[in-house]
Amino acid sequence: MKEYGHEFAEYLYHTPSEYEKNGGLWVIRTGKNKAKPNYQVGPKVIECYSVHAVIKGCVAFTHGDETVYLRKGALFCLYPGLRYSYRLGEDEENLRMYWLAFQGNQAEPLLERIGFSREKPYVTERWMPEHEQAMTHIQDLVRDHAGYDEILLQSKLYQLFESLSRKAGERVFHHGTTDWLEKCIQYMDTHYMEGVTVTDVVEVAGVHRSHVYQECSNVLGLSPMQYLIRLRMKKSAELLKDRGLNITDIALSVGYPDLYSFSRAFSKYYGMSPTQYQKRSTN
Repeated sequence: MKEYGHEFAEYLYHTPSEYEKNGGLWVIRTGKNKAKPNYQVGPKVIECYSVHAVIKGCVAFTHGDETVYLRKGALFCLYPGLRYSYRLGEDEENLRMYWLAFQGNQAEPLLERIGFSREKPYVTERWMPEHEQAMTHIQDLVRDHAGYDEILLQSKLYQLFESLSRKAGERVFHHGTTDWLEKCIQYMDTHYMEGVTVTDVVEVAGVHRSHVYQECSNVLGLSPMQYLIRLRMKKSAELLKDRGLNITDIALSVGYPDLYSFSRAFSKYYGMSPTQYQKRSTN
């Protein structure tokens, strides 16, 4: 690490390739530091997202009107355009941190899975030795400007986010639900066009059918069947705008066994037949 006015640090900067930018997440910069007694950063704003992990000591992190004292194992996140500052906390032990700055349209959803939000951009008791290994690997790849592997860097980046979204063996999901319900929602989102049924969803859940119904209703405001219908109806409405597809093609594409059952479901949902909807949307 190099000595600076208020810290010893290593700053690693990365210029993402077009391949990386075509993905949902890419590294901008990363690094590590050991704070001096006069350590302070900000107040300022940054242009990207940046997660900082407290490895040792204590940091006083200020966001908005709140200042929190974060110790070993805690993480805090800087959001683009939001004013922040942080400094050495009330601790005689030297502050040490890792950080990772990144961009991409998946950044904020992935941060939510860890437990961050713009209103509460920190979590405690999260950083583990496995995360340090993943971070070190990312930094090694970024350090090797000429020979780094784009796919491996992307893989390690997602691996780090996946492992940070676990706490005490339990996943943290943006729906705020248990593991089985998240799997159900992802299953329906992925396979609704393949004619999956509520029975299939219950099998994925591995819990009683009535429990699936209750939890889906609490989280989504819809039963599993209603959620599947909504997914199919939205997709069918989108496909009806394509004059190259006939209505039977669309019915079979969104998981219905025949034109009749599709037309009945569509008319009930939208209050008009698929033919009427298609004429209206293409006029």
